[in-house]
Amino acid sequence: MAKRTRNNIVTTSFHYLVKTAKNEDDPENPIESGFTRNEFQRVVDRITDLTPLNERDENVIERIKAGTDLPFGEHELVDESLHFGRFDGAYYGQQFRNNMLGIISADSLNLRPFHYLITQLRDGKILIGVTYHGQFGDYEGMSKCLMHILRGNYNIDSRTLRSLSGEIGNGVPVELKLTYRRPDERPERQHLFGRSGVIAIKNTEFGDDFADQVGAVAARVRGDVRHRKQILADIVNDGEMLELNDEDIIGCTAVVREQGRTRTIYLLGENNFATKFLLDVQFDANGVPRQNQVRDEMVRVLREKIVPMMN
Repeated sequence: MAKRTRNNIVTTSFHYLVKTAKNEDDPENPIESGFTRNEFQRVVDRITDLTPLNERDENVIERIKAGTDLPFGEHELVDESLHFGRFDGAYYGQQFRNNMLGIISADSLNLRPFHYLITQLRDGKILIGVTYHGQFGDYEGMSKCLMHILRGNYNIDSRTLRSLSGEIGNGVPVELKLTYRRPDERPERQHLFGRSGVIAIKNTEFGDDFADQVGAVAARVRGDVRHRKQILADIVNDGEMLELNDEDIIGCTAVVREQGRTRTIYLLGENNFATKFLLDVQFDANGVPRQNQVRDEMVRVLREKIVPMMN
């Protein structure tokens, strides 16, 4: 028999929107710039307009599905520049069956309530926090809507904020998996390993300082990439198995063990998943989290976790 469950875990993730332009000197790192006060005011005007959308109008439905509009509700100004409120995330595209309503068409628009926290930083970036209820969330819909509102003669990118120290938490790093590639033109003696590949370094092989070294990388995840690579190269070289320079390293993950389970943390390389911070909130009889508690918890995470990452 299937067990009755609820999505009674609420988390929050944070992201920011920024203008980007091509960097001729460093194509892999575009030039970032913030939005003007007037441009941010467009966002404020939309999230404070609580006029209900006509969700039976086909044009409105198409705008929601396209990400150019969302239903917003219950806006609150926490302080002079910090906005909190509710928005409905859209789910569609797959048919399912409800015991009371029958077959729900794949074309129908199903809306779930989530909460947001939005502010403009001193450098003009727009910081956005959104909630997730269990596995459900819709930052994609929120970001598309805000990027549509902010559109202009410039590119807009969404950046994801990650806290590796937060992701490691009370876990213990037990292994590093590192991807490397050494240039062909670099003169060196032959090694056991080839010029490219993946190697694994375990804490049992490295020594007592392994967790501290991994923690040092995690603490600098938003810092200088070259410095992170240098720390990783030092860890590898201390293992006396392979000699690497920092420019040889192209990716790295850490395997962390906590309470008998393991998970993977990305120390370097491609990973667009935001860190999700658990919110301590209670629920009503319908499984809806208390809104005032969600607000207070999101503000707490912003001040304790996110602001230090942005500085």
